[in-house]
Amino acid sequence: MSKGVIIFSVCTFTKGALDIFQKNNLIVYGILEDDKTWHNREIYGVPILGATDDHKFLELLDEECASFIAYGNIAKRKSILNFLHAHHKDNSISAVHPTAIVAEHIQLGQGNYIGAQVCLAPEVNIGNHCILNNGVIIDYQTQIHNLVQIGAGSVIGDNVIIEEGVYIGIGATIISGVTIQKGASIGAGSVVLGNVKKDDILLGNPAKSIKQSA
Repeated sequence: MSKGVIIFSVCTFTKGALDIFQKNNLIVYGILEDDKTWHNREIYGVPILGATDDHKFLELLDEECASFIAYGNIAKRKSILNFLHAHHKDNSISAVHPTAIVAEHIQLGQGNYIGAQVCLAPEVNIGNHCILNNGVIIDYQTQIHNLVQIGAGSVIGDNVIIEEGVYIGIGATIISGVTIQKGASIGAGSVVLGNVKKDDILLGNPAKSIKQSA
């Protein structure tokens, strides 16, 4: 069990992660952020210690302190993750809100953000460093690969496969059995009725590609 947590970044998910860790009675030592205008400030009483590559704070990660990457931007999350893998132990911790409904028989990787009232059905498999915003519902036997972001209130049917780096906007619906390939983006409120190709962009109800028609 980790002795505490260091959060990387000041962004949308930082306050949510802080709230979750504090509700779960985990100590957050501090926040690391590259924008110097944030340094020597606090969020919810937690100090912003310095930059993300400040070794005097990163040494804590080698002393059983866990890390949490709060960046919503996938490229930035990957950059920090690669840095940590190169220089420190991989000890990412997930932030799971206490109101989330998580079935017993699921697989949950490292470094995930699981927001308030998220519902995960049995045999759901979630990779690493995913963001599931408040109220997301994921049905039986769905597979979510690494670095996926799903907007608040979205509903994902059973036996769906969502590959790495997919972005799904607020209030989207993905019907059962669909595969969304790597890097695709689904617009807010869209209803996806069929498979989605790699790096495609879909909008609407029913969702249609705006990239392929451009």
